[in-house]
Formats: sequence, C-alpha cells, structure tokens
Amino acid sequence: MRNPIPRIDAKWALLLGAFLLLGTSARAESTLITCPLGTEATHYSPGITNTPQQVTVTADAVLGPCVSLTPGIVSAKVHTTVKAPLSCSLNLGVPSQLDITWSDGTKSVASGQTLVNVKATGQLVLVLTGNITGGRFKGAAIERTLTLLQTDLLACSTPQGVTDVAGEAMLTVVGGS
Repeated sequence: MRNPIPRIDAKWALLLGAFLLLGTSARAESTLITCPLGTEATHYSPGITNTPQQVTVTADAVLGPCVSLTPGIVSAKVHTTVKAPLSCSLNLGVPSQLDITWSDGTKSVASGQTLVNVKATGQLVLVLTGNITGGRFKGAAIERTLTLLQTDLLACSTPQGVTDVAGEAMLTVVGGS
C-alpha cells in the first residue's frame, strides 16, 4: 500500500527550515505596530458649518491594546492640532501632524495627508497616510483611520456649527528602524 503523504528529502527539509528561520528573523527586524482599538475626541474652533472657513482642529486619541513587535508598546496616546479650511460638506486632504506617546514612554512625530470624507449620515471618515518624521520609529510608514460620529445632523446649518465629535480610532506603523 502506498503512503498518501509524500516524504521530504533531508536536504529539502534543511533548506525549508533555513528559509523559515531567515524569514522570521527578517520580519523581527522591521517595526510593526497595530492599534486596532481606540477612541478619539475632536474639537473644532470655530465650529464647522456648511460654509468653508479656517478652522483649528484639536484632537486627542487613546489607542490600545496594541499588537507590537517592540516589547513594552501596548498602547499609545495621539495628539493632533491642525489649521485648515473646512466645512461640513468638503471632502478634502489636509496636511496633518501627529504627536504620539507610546506606552513605554517614547515619542514619535508623524506627518502626512489626512483625507476627510464626510458621509450624509453624519459620519466623518478620516484617513491619514504618511511617515514618522521624528523620534522613535523615524522613517516608518503610518496610517491612522478615524470614524467620528456627528450626532446633531442639523448643527452644520447653525451659526456655531459642529464643535465636537468623537468616535473610533485605529493606527498602524510599518517599517522603519
């Protein structure tokens, strides 16, 4: 009776083992942090309305738990301040800078472009793509995704506009040194 499972020659097993070992060690050298869970609160001053105007955006996020190849990083705090022309109906890109404090006490500064997508249901979906330009993980790529809920759908039509939103935040860092 024939054995349905093929046998692997010893030299192929050794080669496969070396390949797997090298692949694992190469991945361990690159930085990878994923923080799939978090919350962010964002404040607009003045509030955003249906008319585009210069607005200062201040946001703070708490992210965690994070999955990281770097020991000691299990969460992060992110602070952002941006000045840009915004309105409730604009879908645009905004230059952004993030100040990140990792749970091990180290810091990173990231710069990139935030694309803002306003949904008719009151959701703001923001995606920042860029690079870490200073501090820990300098040179790594970064992506941050926010899904912020605006619960007062009529606020855009008022003189004070939308001043505060909050929602889910995610952050991923790939590559770098």
